[in-house]
Amino acid sequence: MPIQKVKTYTNLWLQWNEIIIEADSNKALPTIEIIWLPDAAIKESKERIRATFRNVWIELPKRKIILNLAPSDTKKIWTSFDLPMALAILLLITEWKAFHQELIDKSLFFWELGLDWEIKRVNWLLPSVINAINKGYKDFFVPEENKYELEYVPWINIYPLKNFSDIVWYFLNNKDIIKISDSKNIEDLYKSSNKSELDFQHIKWQIFAKRALAIAAAWLHNVIMVWAPWSGKTMLSKALQSVLPPLWFEEILEVSQIYSVIWKLSKDNPLITQRPFRQVHHTASRISIVWWWTNLTPGEVSLAHKGILFFDELTEFPRETLEVLRQPIEDRNIVISRVSWTIQYPANFMFVAAMNPCKCWFYKDPEKPCTCNINDIKRYQSKISWPLLDRIDMILEIPRENIEKILDNVKWESSQSIWEKVINARRIQQKRFEKSNITTNSQMWSKDIDEFISLDSASKDFLTQASQKLFLSPRVIHRTIKLARTIADMDGQENLEIRHLAEAMQYRSKTMFVEED
Repeated sequence: MPIQKVKTYTNLWLQWNEIIIEADSNKALPTIEIIWLPDAAIKESKERIRATFRNVWIELPKRKIILNLAPSDTKKIWTSFDLPMALAILLLITEWKAFHQELIDKSLFFWELGLDWEIKRVNWLLPSVINAINKGYKDFFVPEENKYELEYVPWINIYPLKNFSDIVWYFLNNKDIIKISDSKNIEDLYKSSNKSELDFQHIKWQIFAKRALAIAAAWLHNVIMVWAPWSGKTMLSKALQSVLPPLWFEEILEVSQIYSVIWKLSKDNPLITQRPFRQVHHTASRISIVWWWTNLTPGEVSLAHKGILFFDELTEFPRETLEVLRQPIEDRNIVISRVSWTIQYPANFMFVAAMNPCKCWFYKDPEKPCTCNINDIKRYQSKISWPLLDRIDMILEIPRENIEKILDNVKWESSQSIWEKVINARRIQQKRFEKSNITTNSQMWSKDIDEFISLDSASKDFLTQASQKLFLSPRVIHRTIKLARTIADMDGQENLEIRHLAEAMQYRSKTMFVEED
């Protein structure tokens, strides 16, 4: 019997490796041996394979069957190897050459088998297929229950199958099989996606905050809102999702891959088409925010990729929890290192937080006196380090509006109107960065600022004086320039002017913070 080969993939979360399953046999005791770093779930598949062959009335030979999972240095996990191993055995034990041999050689197979020969749903299918497409594959045999993940991916052929007998009939008897070659229109998913329940027109007044948040949304600048309770900080943060620009198709696939590996895609929600909004409770541990300790699944910073990571009651979080945000905010990814492997997840999110200025809530409030002493206020605010604040583009003071304004009948600007301004600013940035690898002003590094933003001598003098008087770090100066560029884009201005820099500087007010000694 000649050696048979079938291809599949293995995943270590968002890292992929092509696996070639080689099947051979000899005259030793009849058994199935799986070699080269299979995990326990793969070793158990030999019993599922035996049951599957028995239920399709195919007798395994009285020989030892060896299944080699190459390459040897890649650890293989989970149960999606069931079908490719069963197919390799099927091709090995049949006495005639299979039909569609060329298709077998250029296809990838992802399935889990049940004892009743039914095909079970597998996880991590979307990232596996996206990576395989980049390697030149376009034919994929997948479980019927998984096809919804791939129906919107163009330029591929999907073969959704329900049970192992479909494979037998197709490859050995040349029977017809369902093939999906035309992808569905992603616009249908956009229409069915849930929209934000909060609209800016329902938030009375707060004109300064709305202007600032529109600028922040125009390219995902980080924001902290601070003031006493009942000023609308949380409501403004949640309404922010309604004015974010839509995800591009490439971004939809990028975000959906993360949700695929944590099993959050379903038939009703096949892809993530809206920018994520992840609200983290202050009791969350730093481990859950970055990743899950036991099996290194992506944490909240990755689940918020291309969307909003919202921390309400920021000063209620332990300082060590907040400090883990510094690296992903700066680098826009998270790297997890262990003895046997290193995992990298994307974490390009917009950080939004709301906080009270002190423990009694009313520091510098014009209506109610604060009962805290200066040391209490310092201790309370010290949970937020100055290096973390340096990574924030906007520190907004959101004072309470009086009840007369809240109860008025004035019709305020809607989220749709603000969204259109954000989209116009996005188009300007798309044109600016069309020949680069970045897409937004907030993503620029110092070298990109030198390339894409021209500062006249008056603007440079303004930044120099501001840096000297306010003791601003180079990181803050660069973030101010990027924010000012977004403000100019929102106003439709080609050239960056001092007034844009002044407005950007205004959005970095630290008057509610007590200076550290």
